[in-house]
Amino acid sequence: SLVYVAYRGVSQGDPYRLVYGVDSWGNVCDRKNTPIPGVPLSGRDMSGKKRTLHLDPGYYTELLKTHIIPSFSSNPDIVVCLSHCPNETLSSSAEVDAYMARTNTSLCRYDTSAYVSNDDICLTPVKPHTSVFWRCIPDSVVMMVKGMSGSFTSLLSGISGGSFTQKVISDLKNTWVEILYLAAIAFGTSVVVVVLMWLLAAVIIWMLIFAVIAFSIGASGYSWYCWYRFDTRYKSLPANEQTEAERERTQTWLIYAAVTSAITLVLLLVLLIMRKRIQLVVQLFKEAGKALKCVPCLLLQPVWTLLILVGTVGGLVLIAVYIETSGQPNVYNQTQTVSYEMENSWEYVRWYHIFGFLWISAFIVACQDFVIASAIATWYFKRDKSSMGCPIATAVWRIIRYHMGSIAFGSFIIAVVRLARLILAYIQSRLRGKSGPVVDFVLKVLQCCLWCFEKFLAYLNRNAYIEIAIFGHSFCTGAKKAFLLILENALRVAAINSIGDFVLFLGKLSTMAVVLVVGNEFFQGHEDVNYVFVPLTVSCAFAYAISHCFLLVYEITIDTIFLCFCEDCKENDGINKPYYMSTDLLNYMQKTSKIMNMDKQKKKKKEETDLATV
Repeated sequence: SLVYVAYRGVSQGDPYRLVYGVDSWGNVCDRKNTPIPGVPLSGRDMSGKKRTLHLDPGYYTELLKTHIIPSFSSNPDIVVCLSHCPNETLSSSAEVDAYMARTNTSLCRYDTSAYVSNDDICLTPVKPHTSVFWRCIPDSVVMMVKGMSGSFTSLLSGISGGSFTQKVISDLKNTWVEILYLAAIAFGTSVVVVVLMWLLAAVIIWMLIFAVIAFSIGASGYSWYCWYRFDTRYKSLPANEQTEAERERTQTWLIYAAVTSAITLVLLLVLLIMRKRIQLVVQLFKEAGKALKCVPCLLLQPVWTLLILVGTVGGLVLIAVYIETSGQPNVYNQTQTVSYEMENSWEYVRWYHIFGFLWISAFIVACQDFVIASAIATWYFKRDKSSMGCPIATAVWRIIRYHMGSIAFGSFIIAVVRLARLILAYIQSRLRGKSGPVVDFVLKVLQCCLWCFEKFLAYLNRNAYIEIAIFGHSFCTGAKKAFLLILENALRVAAINSIGDFVLFLGKLSTMAVVLVVGNEFFQGHEDVNYVFVPLTVSCAFAYAISHCFLLVYEITIDTIFLCFCEDCKENDGINKPYYMSTDLLNYMQKTSKIMNMDKQKKKKKEETDLATV
């Protein structure tokens, strides 16, 4: 059905209508046109005439004020195609006629001379225009828009003594080679960060935890110290000098101290409860490093996904342009003018195409998640990890051969929720300024709930794909098993999602910090750079994106190994059914099991002692 929608759009649409525009008689600018029955001025050769001009001088001013296309009561606004926009002031019809003869540019209806005294069919007087996206817009309107949107730019330009925008473009033009070098440095730094997370996971995580504890205790102690100081000072003052401001400041620091102490206490209790799970997070980081060492090509998986997404999105956007320009000519007999109008059914086609766009993009990302999960699951459950073969190609084959429907269904659910959010946002935009505060509040709450629901489904889907990669289940069975497994290991999942995600975020910041320091050295001695922060900002954005691609693979790898570990513990006993886990994970499990057994024995002895006492 999506292919049929694309076929209908391409067969009936014309992107030139959107790019270069259409005149009032249905002629598409910069095209040879076919005549439209009942419209004498249609069917003209507009080759080389790429710009449109509205003959009503108030068209864009009215559009700017009301944000809707104006409707004029006398005659419809006349639009003509021309090769270039008028760039001079013409006050009379004679000047317009001379300009048209000199430049071979029509500023009137195609069958009208400038001497005809009718402002609706000739642009008189003429003001200088500027071409913006192939539309001739009066300079006064352009300056009005710049005045509304360019205050900050004007301020910066005034400070710097020139055009801020031009200097920014110049900076990017003069430093694009250095930006590419910094992107390469970010690539190398990301690889180093991945290796360091494998080698120094324990050190990084425990240092992070101790830093958080030290900061919490320090903040709590400092708050109590400030409260004590202000409280002592307040009580030492005579009663007639004790002001309300002093009393409120003392109470404020008491509140700060109480809140920070409560947070510190809760944090210490959580870390005490989660200490065993934190050790699991450390072990999972190490195992993820081992897995990526065996399958290093996985680190490039987001690059292929990005290339496929860019190509697919480009094609879908092009089809959307065809759909938006698929209207049929509607002739107004009274004025012999034409407007292209879409049939009502095309409104549904438009939304269907948007849904297809959301579905296909979600499907591509889901395929990436499955490929990574399948490759890592293959590594985990393989006894001889030295002969891995080509797990990525195997994962792609498994998608095509067995699990295309499961991934399509999972991405379909995500697309439905995203479409609901999009429709809700559309309703919000249509009701803006027209609805009451209650309706606005309800819509915002619904939008928030849908956002949370989408995040939950995305997380569940990723774990469902991992279960599918392990056992080959259908989507619903895999999602059910993943959900139950997450519930059974809720504390472990909480540790991984909190500590693990923060460590990965620190990895991204580390890459950005390296690029920031090196880039600052690059650009400080660059004489052609006006604003050092411009290339630095672009370089840091590239660094974050590159690091995110690497660490996204690391994140999915950790999630996959965790679910594999849980399933391994659940399905095997280590005696009749040997575990697949590594020696380090096995030692962790045996250690935690031993501690749990000791706790159970202590609890049992205590109960027996209590019974004997009774």
